[in-house]
Amino acid sequence: MYRQTNLLAEGTMIEALGYGVYTHSEAAKLTGLKISRVREWFRFQLDRPEPMLRSHYEKADGERVISFLDLVDVFVAGQLREHGVSLQNLRKVYKKLSIDLDSLHPFSRQELLSDGKTVFSRGLTAKGQEQIREVLTGQGVFPHIIRPFLKQIDYDYATSLALRWHFNKDVVLDPTIYFGQPIVEEIGIPTYILSNAYRANNADANKVAAWYKIQPSQVLAAVHFESSLAV
Repeated sequence: MYRQTNLLAEGTMIEALGYGVYTHSEAAKLTGLKISRVREWFRFQLDRPEPMLRSHYEKADGERVISFLDLVDVFVAGQLREHGVSLQNLRKVYKKLSIDLDSLHPFSRQELLSDGKTVFSRGLTAKGQEQIREVLTGQGVFPHIIRPFLKQIDYDYATSLALRWHFNKDVVLDPTIYFGQPIVEEIGIPTYILSNAYRANNADANKVAAWYKIQPSQVLAAVHFESSLAV
């Protein structure tokens, strides 16, 4: 995992405050995608005028990094691909939603829905009634909508943009804390710190918990999360 901000130039470091910062390798681990896919989605290619996703940041010391909202875009795009949305449609949907929602991060918006193979956006009619429309055709539809993977995301009420990402009941990514690195939510300590302390002390969760004045279960939650990223 990305531990310090030493990869970031001073200007980028200031820009990253409150927005999170992740390398492509970290993004792949956190989203469960292959790093080649993450790189491809942010890369300019000869046969396309622009990449599918655009990073919030420029390169930092030659390393490509992305923001929390970029990361959520990657996560949602990966889930849509896994659930049957073609890459061609994914590109079209992303571009059209960017325009329709006037957003640089349309996959990080709360309005996004999917039934598995088709992508929909939710809004209100002129009479204030909720309406769901298929993104590419704009036709009004009322399908059985599922959003299992979006339930992990908390959204900002004012902007409808992703606010934080819950990996489980203990671990969360919050771009305003530790540059968005995974933390044990209740105590705000990065998971890698607790995991490293645990391994450096003969896997003694009680000892680490005593040092940080937390529960052994919180230490183990961090250890299990970090172990899951290494798979």
